[in-house]
Amino acid sequence: MKFTVILEPEEIGYSIQCPALPGCVSQGDSREEALSNIREAIEGILALREKHNMPFPKETPELMAKEIRCCLEDRRAEGLPLTIETEEVEVSPKVAV
Repeated sequence: MKFTVILEPEEIGYSIQCPALPGCVSQGDSREEALSNIREAIEGILALREKHNMPFPKETPELMAKEIRCCLEDRRAEGLPLTIETEEVEVSPKVAV
């Protein structure tokens, strides 16, 4: 199972979020650390959803466009560079059954 995440460069490192899983955010001192941390957060949320028989989320282009727009608007309001990245994160198949 794959999810698109949004990475935002910070003064030190990156903040990162998974729009398909509201509230699933993390950070890291490097891009690699942020990606590793968000992967762990995604797997934890999916395991919890599975335990409680909740459906797995569906990522849509509309959702991603909305979240990217919000990130850029927030960065503009804070006077930060309008620079973000997206990346696909694959989670362990044993979690996303």
